[in-house]
Amino acid sequence: MKNLLKALSYFLVIGSGLVTIFRLNKTNKQLMARETTSFQVKQTLEAIAATLEKTQESAHSTPAESKQQTLELAEDRSSEVMTSDIEVEENDQEVAEEQQENPPLIKANKNARGEYIYHVPGGVFYNRTTPVEWFHTEEEAQAKGYRKSAR
Repeated sequence: MKNLLKALSYFLVIGSGLVTIFRLNKTNKQLMARETTSFQVKQTLEAIAATLEKTQESAHSTPAESKQQTLELAEDRSSEVMTSDIEVEENDQEVAEEQQENPPLIKANKNARGEYIYHVPGGVFYNRTTPVEWFHTEEEAQAKGYRKSAR
């Protein structure tokens, strides 16, 4: 009888130890899931911030600023003929009309790892890509620091 009680007490200790281990395992899995989720959220926020920064950088090179830079260069080079505001505006209108006739088809964005990638029509991820920038040619995208999607 004494041995039976001793055996039962050992089983109780082992059983309660196993229950504790299972509870700790469950708690650990929950903590890991939270940590993974918070890491993914952090990565997403970093990607959004970088995309926003890239968008703001590209917004600095608008046609109006390009016109201003052109005018400043023309002033510096007094030997060259300066382009008048009207001609620059007409040129901007021509470029805008040309872009409307031939819309850009190359989509560019930043992936979760922070890489700048462009996608061409027919690519695997083309339809799933939410573009940050659009380009007419692959050369334009590469000049802005983007690389072509692997697929």
